[in-house]
Amino acid sequence: MSQARASRWRRAAPPPAPPLQLAAQLLQQTLAFRQPPDAVLAQTLGQGPRRVGSRLRQALGDTLYAALRALSRWHGLARRLSGRPAAPLELAALRADAQACRAVMALAWPASALEALRDADPAAAQEVQRLQAQAARVDLTGAAPCERWGLPAWLIERLQPQLATSEWPLLVQALQTPAPVDLRVNALQVRREQALAALQALGLPAEPTPYAPHGLRLPQRARLAGLPPYEQGWVEVQDEGSQLIVALVGARRGETVVDFCAGAGGKTLALGAQMRDEGRLYAFDVSARRLLALTPRLARAGLTLVVSMQIADERDERLDRLSGKVDRVLVDAPCTGNGTLRRHPELAWRHDPASVAQHAELQRRILAAAARLVRPGGRLVYATCSLLPEENESVAADFDALHGSRFQRLPALDLLQEARVPKAADLVQGPYLRLWPHRHGCDGFFAAVWQRRA
Repeated sequence: MSQARASRWRRAAPPPAPPLQLAAQLLQQTLAFRQPPDAVLAQTLGQGPRRVGSRLRQALGDTLYAALRALSRWHGLARRLSGRPAAPLELAALRADAQACRAVMALAWPASALEALRDADPAAAQEVQRLQAQAARVDLTGAAPCERWGLPAWLIERLQPQLATSEWPLLVQALQTPAPVDLRVNALQVRREQALAALQALGLPAEPTPYAPHGLRLPQRARLAGLPPYEQGWVEVQDEGSQLIVALVGARRGETVVDFCAGAGGKTLALGAQMRDEGRLYAFDVSARRLLALTPRLARAGLTLVVSMQIADERDERLDRLSGKVDRVLVDAPCTGNGTLRRHPELAWRHDPASVAQHAELQRRILAAAARLVRPGGRLVYATCSLLPEENESVAADFDALHGSRFQRLPALDLLQEARVPKAADLVQGPYLRLWPHRHGCDGFFAAVWQRRA
């Protein structure tokens, strides 16, 4: 395209839609569940005539995540303020109703993002303030639990009985609060104290995590790309709970270790550092795309021991050559991910009891397949980022019932203490690692550990 034609096209291109209309479109597209929210934001706001300025883009992103974190509450308030009777949230109906999506996003608009909206559209900012002031006067004491707590009814029914009455609001508040940014210091290259000092020298308010020995925490999002500690491989983004899962594996130099569901490789990287880059570390996953993302991270971390391989499924015949030969196997199983709702609030709405049951069945199959690889005396770790017993204790109990003659369960407390994790007793429930966002400040995780009998 010539410069003159490009100039005419730019002049003819329509301006971006009004902010609240854009906000409604973002919610509608996210509720289609074809892409995660960050991809929806990038596609909708980052190109062509819809491109918006960075401040408004940030405000729209913050609002989308705020809306998803308590979607049924905002939906209920929107219905009340419009004079419609209370009704259960039906995602398809909400997605089809642009006006309802606009109201939901207006009610969810964070105070910290209001100035950006005011600069872009003063009338829209006034509408947001008016609706939020009206909503503040609505008493939800007698409302349905999903409206009061902002979570799906099925999820409330499964989570609430696990906690004391006084703890339940604390969990809800934690799940609906943006998560901090946790980092893992690469012990192959640097000590935690050095990495901490380097980040603080750059003006980042980092501090050590309370449990993970190699963890650092930033209170909010920060751009790490381009910063020397990140580019040099000193730190990687990894939630503290995920780091504690790796501590349970306890991989050592020279061993053969398998990360059975490696994904993009966060735990693979941590295992490689734990092994001091000596031995053989296999990263298996069914997604070639996810494994491809691991390659540059390995180079940055300085790891050479990793062999990544896409597998068809847990029954892939190529796994047979490792049967009974692996020192440690980590199964970070696919799950409904509700322990990560602070970061991925859309997962609460993507799943239902049927998908929980489907995941639990898949988890049982994967765990049984991975157990075949463990050598006598070797260790098997099963982990999820779910808070649901169906995906956690029930799967572990079923494994015990079927494989207890070959595998002995190990207490997580003993292994955490061996890994020099401080206050390890606060992290366990019975023989299992059990992490809760409101108790431990990290994502929700579960882990069970076994040793294969000799």
